[in-house]
Amino acid sequence: MSSLLPVRQAFLIAYSTGILWLQRNPMSLVFTAISPFSLLFVLFVVSNGQYVHYAVAGSLVMALVGYGLALGQDISFYKTEYKIQDVFVASPVSPLTYMMGLALSELLFGLPALTVLAALVLYFGAPFAAIPLLIATVVLLWSSMSAMGFFLSSHMLHMRNATQVISFVNVVLAVLPPIFYPVTNLPDSLRYLAYAVPTTHASMMFQEMMGLPTPADWSLALGFAVQIAYLVGFVTLAKTKAIWRET
Repeated sequence: MSSLLPVRQAFLIAYSTGILWLQRNPMSLVFTAISPFSLLFVLFVVSNGQYVHYAVAGSLVMALVGYGLALGQDISFYKTEYKIQDVFVASPVSPLTYMMGLALSELLFGLPALTVLAALVLYFGAPFAAIPLLIATVVLLWSSMSAMGFFLSSHMLHMRNATQVISFVNVVLAVLPPIFYPVTNLPDSLRYLAYAVPTTHASMMFQEMMGLPTPADWSLALGFAVQIAYLVGFVTLAKTKAIWRET
């Protein structure tokens, strides 16, 4: 029973910070979906639908990065403005349980948009047999981005700093890498630099599912390996290096 306690605690945190908030502010679901869908619309119009597959893959990646890193902003707000984190620090809740509860809360906000974008991946060519791969890619990227957001926010002393840092990281991971266009459009030197970024691999995995061509020197195994490495690395940082108790 004790082994299930962290899971129950995480779901309770997600319920109190996610479901209860959505019951009072259901329009939050619309606001959180604006960024990925607005960019998807712009790219669709500009390219006359020619790059809609890449736009769908990129929009799904952008949404996952945004919802994952938004955890960092929420934690900073709860810590610096509401002082809620002090309550959890004084309780038996561990940092990773607290992180997972708030990450699930963010996922609730983004679930409708993510469901639509994932359905578009299937609509634009991904077979139903690819659904397990699609879900695994979504979970890997969302988890690693949530762990990154938690780690970064734990070192932010002011909400303004957290907003600036999270916004910068969001641009680095969701705008600069080749997630909305083929990685082959980059020069070789920049292509291999892009391979070091997990969002590049996530986008190519979605592209692969939709039947788009991918580079010969890339594979699904490489994409999984890079994303798992980032997930393990940031969960380890969140567990060992995140500042949980203020001194």
